[in-house]
Amino acid sequence: MTQQTDNKSVEYKKPEVKKILIAIDKSGYKEKIIAYTITLSKSLGASVTAIHVVDKASLGIIGDMVGYYRGGRTEEYEMTVKKQAEEFLNETKILLEKEGVNTTIEVVIKSSAAEGIIEYAKDNDVDLILIGTKGISGVARFLMGGVANSVISHAHCPVLAIR
Repeated sequence: MTQQTDNKSVEYKKPEVKKILIAIDKSGYKEKIIAYTITLSKSLGASVTAIHVVDKASLGIIGDMVGYYRGGRTEEYEMTVKKQAEEFLNETKILLEKEGVNTTIEVVIKSSAAEGIIEYAKDNDVDLILIGTKGISGVARFLMGGVANSVISHAHCPVLAIR
């Protein structure tokens, strides 16, 4: 495309967005993310992957608290958590597909949510990430940083933060 500014032609390539990744958790931002996803995916003709990242460290801690870790059943607990996340994501998939949006789901187990989102996006040639900006605030955000901030800072593609 060419844009005329101050008697100068500026050439730029129109971005192509064919793959959208939406990061879904159980926050109150799910509905807003879904609304933006429907609008963007339909207008751009993009497919959507809904991802939920399970924090690997929490599997060990929670698994230990419920007795799985000591009993050698960490994998069983991990599969239970993954199945619950898939059921949660399936709700999102159903909502999007009712609106005509081609949707897949993925549950990723990583050391952090940000790492899981960033790696998945890069490994799967995602063109745009939609993420909610929920959770921590104030001093905790300053000390730890938010998942959305980390994804925005390190993702290979544009990120749309939904508030």
